Amino acid sequence: MLREHVINFLEAAVVLLMVINAFSVATAAYALSLVQRISRTSSRTASHGLLAPLPRWLRLSGLQQ
Repeated sequence: MLREHVINFLEAAVVLLMVINAFSVATAAYALSLVQRISRTSSRTASHGLLAPLPRWLRLSGLQQ
C-alpha cells in the first residue's frame, strides 16, 4: 500500500515538473519574441541601444574599432 502511494506521488511530481518546464519554455519564447519586436523598432523612437545585436552595440558604444 505504501509503495503504491509513493509511486503515485512520484508520478504526480514528474507530471508537475513537466508542466512547470513547459510553462517556463513558453515564457522564455514569449520573452524572446518581445525582445526581438522591441529591437526592430524604428530609429525614430528613443533607444539606448542595449537591445541591439552585439556588433552594433559595440559600434554604438565606441568599443569596436
